[in-house]
Amino acid sequence: MRWLLWLCVLAALIDLRAFGLTDLDEGFYASVAWEMRHSGDWRTPTFLGEPWFEKPPLLYWLMVGSMRVFGENEFALRLPSALMYALTIVLLAWWGNRRLGQGAGSWAALLFALAPLSLILARLAITDMALAFFLTVAVIALWEARGLGWSLIGGVALGLAFLTKGPFGLGLVGLLYVWNAQMLHARGLRFRWALFALGVALLTALPWYVGVYLQHGAAFFNEFVVKQNLLRFAGGDTAHSVLPLIQRGDVGSVLAGVAVYLLFYVVVLWLGGLSMAGGVSVLWAREDDPLRLYLRRWAWLVFGLFTLSFTKLPAYIFPMFPALALLVGARMAQGRVLYTPTPALPAGGEGAESPPPFTGEVGRGAKSRAPTRRLLTVASLARSAGTLATVLGAAVWTGVALYRPLWEGAPWGIALALGMPLAMLAMNRPVAPPWMRGVGALALLIGWNGALTGYDRLALRPVRELALKPPPYRTLLLYRVNPGYPSLQFYRRGAYMPVGDPATAQAQMTQTGAYCLTTDPDFGGESAIRIGQAQAMGRAFYLFAPKYTQSQQKPP
Repeated sequence: MRWLLWLCVLAALIDLRAFGLTDLDEGFYASVAWEMRHSGDWRTPTFLGEPWFEKPPLLYWLMVGSMRVFGENEFALRLPSALMYALTIVLLAWWGNRRLGQGAGSWAALLFALAPLSLILARLAITDMALAFFLTVAVIALWEARGLGWSLIGGVALGLAFLTKGPFGLGLVGLLYVWNAQMLHARGLRFRWALFALGVALLTALPWYVGVYLQHGAAFFNEFVVKQNLLRFAGGDTAHSVLPLIQRGDVGSVLAGVAVYLLFYVVVLWLGGLSMAGGVSVLWAREDDPLRLYLRRWAWLVFGLFTLSFTKLPAYIFPMFPALALLVGARMAQGRVLYTPTPALPAGGEGAESPPPFTGEVGRGAKSRAPTRRLLTVASLARSAGTLATVLGAAVWTGVALYRPLWEGAPWGIALALGMPLAMLAMNRPVAPPWMRGVGALALLIGWNGALTGYDRLALRPVRELALKPPPYRTLLLYRVNPGYPSLQFYRRGAYMPVGDPATAQAQMTQTGAYCLTTDPDFGGESAIRIGQAQAMGRAFYLFAPKYTQSQQKPP
């Protein structure tokens, strides 16, 4: 089991440069980190020289430090996410084995490591893997806190989560504490240590928040607190909100919007957490164990809160994945104990267990066995539903893997079609041999690498290569390219500028010799010349250079 976990970590580190930066989020974060490195201003994140308050700075700081060591490339930008992925795996294995029983943590770590959403987020330069790690540490520390040590660890982790993605992490852990306060205090937690952890969290995060507010005032408050947190939760992020669909007013749109609002994260949990889908019934199990109840409440808190949000993004519920992995891993470890064969004893021999004496109370015995049979039936139905969900989910991912344009340029991507069902089968059958898990996990990891490389070839690389054709000392203008490609700010090393109208673009080209990337084939008329063209996901992109007449002097 341990070598499989290290294989997952190694795979995440090896293929960090297998595909180019994705857009939009990864492109923005990479470009902001690049600008921070070159401006030397570690307080105010900027994009195109303007303050960028979409996220706090911790991920940018980590990426800047990584670029200083490994250079300005995709590996350096994605390394913090890969390391957080590795640390989460180690944390789940160590703490799960310690608190939930031998083997429970190892299974939890493997389930988390091979979840499709984990495999994706471990390879992207975005905030979600770091946030999940810090929140998992904070949740564990809240359970363990009895004195200074765990209270300090939890406070620092909570503060770092606050610096990673904003105040929602602090609010989530606060709600978890309120929900479980009676149980936690009955186990020995003292209120003063909870206050101490909160104080440490605020001391960790507030210096940056106060410093930026003093520097930028209302601009920071309105953009970060109001727009990026409060309004986004209420559906203000129209690009990812279900409100525009509901507000169309026709019956079909309203029904579709409501369905997406209620079921979006059910689908994300199913396909993104496929490795755990077979055991998802642990979320509504009725067990008396306080720790499992605590973990279930954390999972439901994250899932429920973001289901209420009108803005939907798959990674929002990712912080529940470590807790779900621990719950499912504990059940799997118990299942392997139950399935372990025991030596048969001879009938009537030494150690044979004699049947209980007949008491004549047939009616009472029948009544006492009925609840057991009902419980077994419910458990069997839950297992069947979990198996069906896993099979269908594996079939969906297999269908994606077999999408020919995705893998024909990266043939090893087809390994995903084999690895996904084999890995899911091996992890959902307690008696599956270890070699099946190994082969399935290896094929799955190779397949993800191939699939991401294929996606890069289809959707990203053509635009990136076209954008890199102009000389580095000339600015690249982006006109009518929606959505934009903020990653080009990183690849162009700052020689990049979106424009909103053709007149501005043509004036810049004439005055400064800028080039223009656009989806308009007739851009520029007689004042520009097309020097390149590319296709990406069915869209045509064109590169135009300024066309000079004899009476015009070329800019230097």
